[in-house]
Amino acid sequence: MKFVYLLFLPVFLVAFTAPTVKIGLLKYGGGGDWYANPTSLVNLSAFCNKYLGTNIDPEYAVVDAGSIELFNYPLIHMTGHGNVVFSSADAENLQLPYCRRISPYR
Repeated sequence: MKFVYLLFLPVFLVAFTAPTVKIGLLKYGGGGDWYANPTSLVNLSAFCNKYLGTNIDPEYAVVDAGSIELFNYPLIHMTGHGNVVFSSADAENLQLPYCRRISPYR
């Protein structure tokens, strides 16, 4: 009977571990250096994992502003400086559906 319990213990522990969260880095046009500060998200995830007990993956994904993949990440980080240019399609993709419904600036 002890053997049966030992078989289920690893499955039980894996079932209750926190899922890993992956952060997206927003890629945009206009020469605003979207790729600046390559260690900022690595440092952010390390800090949050250590001091807040989160489980953020230090390897982030690069996501284009016009891509539907944008919505696969719970957090999108935008960095850089200078010109940030969004096409109409990019701007439309960045808006959440509920923001379009309640915004007076449609």
